[in-house]
Amino acid sequence: MTLTQSSGNRRGRPPRSSQQTDDIRLRVISAARTLFVQEGYAGVSMRKIAQCAGCSPAALYTLFPAKRQLLLHLWGELFEQLLVRMADCRRDTGAKDRLPALCRTFMDFWLARPNDYRAIFLIEDQPSDENDRYFVDSAGVLARLDILRDAIVEAQASGTLAPGDPEQVLNLLLCGMQGVLLNVITIPEYPWGDTTRLVDDMVRVLLAGLRGR
Repeated sequence: MTLTQSSGNRRGRPPRSSQQTDDIRLRVISAARTLFVQEGYAGVSMRKIAQCAGCSPAALYTLFPAKRQLLLHLWGELFEQLLVRMADCRRDTGAKDRLPALCRTFMDFWLARPNDYRAIFLIEDQPSDENDRYFVDSAGVLARLDILRDAIVEAQASGTLAPGDPEQVLNLLLCGMQGVLLNVITIPEYPWGDTTRLVDDMVRVLLAGLRGR
């Protein structure tokens, strides 16, 4: 009986340690980020992600049951990093300079991560069924942009910006900032000049226009 029990204990693959699981997860996320940028979200299969990550499809599906869940995890991870960076900026910047500093932080974050920007903003979120929610809703992205809304309200109260709907001001700022990011990152062959100056000038022009509107 002892021999049979011992033999039984040797059957099958030993369970992975938490460190091994974390290592596979990191490899999968890195592989997905690279493949989504290089080949497009629609052109990448879960099997190809597993192959690139050096794991079995079964191991991949254990971590991420569907490709969209992997994409949403990638998006959530990047936005969390962005929001932490912006929270640090808000904490370390005085009220007078807070809004322009937050805008620069937003733009600098993505300019330093062009491939992550492509993975975030050049892939359309497509819920698989009517019960799925869009990423911006499920991850609370819109609500967490309060860090910019609050800075807008603060600037309006101090007279730095003209009175108006903070939501509309936020949308104008996002559109202006995204214009710079999209062009610089997706058309790198164009001579845009010094990127730091481009960012600073765009923030200055945007806020000057909002100040006088």
